[in-house]
Amino acid sequence: MKSIATDAPVLVIGYGNVLRGDDGVGWAAARSLARRLPRRLASVLMVHQLLPELAEPISRATRAIFIDADERLEPGQVCRKIVQPLDRADRTIGHHQSPGGLLRLARDLYGHAPEALVFSIGAADFDFAPTLSTQVRRALPGLLRSVAAAVQDVEGCHA
Repeated sequence: MKSIATDAPVLVIGYGNVLRGDDGVGWAAARSLARRLPRRLASVLMVHQLLPELAEPISRATRAIFIDADERLEPGQVCRKIVQPLDRADRTIGHHQSPGGLLRLARDLYGHAPEALVFSIGAADFDFAPTLSTQVRRALPGLLRSVAAAVQDVEGCHA
């Protein structure tokens, strides 16, 4: 992975599979946020899965924000959670990592794990389709406002 050259304090990572319906909501949100958020405040990435290579750019952030679909939530429900570095390493280092696992890697390998949030949105459909369900499409503006507020929060702390 190419290093992300930025001095932005917030790193937003939208992830999921854009070909599996609502699993692509992380990408949809990140794409919209990349256009809306000031570059001096946030760098935005879209990835298929969370890989260990993300630990380095995460370690340079003041705040990391992860955006993903969650089948455990009601379709369209938005949930914001604080995430901490895991106490133990994720089982595998080769493939999919959790946000907490990446924070642990950032801390252990680069000496810094930023404060982090996970924004999840309840998914209705993971079938093979390049579109989001109606419930997720309707909830997306609220998710975007919540993430933008979390980014602006950091600006207030650095003013």
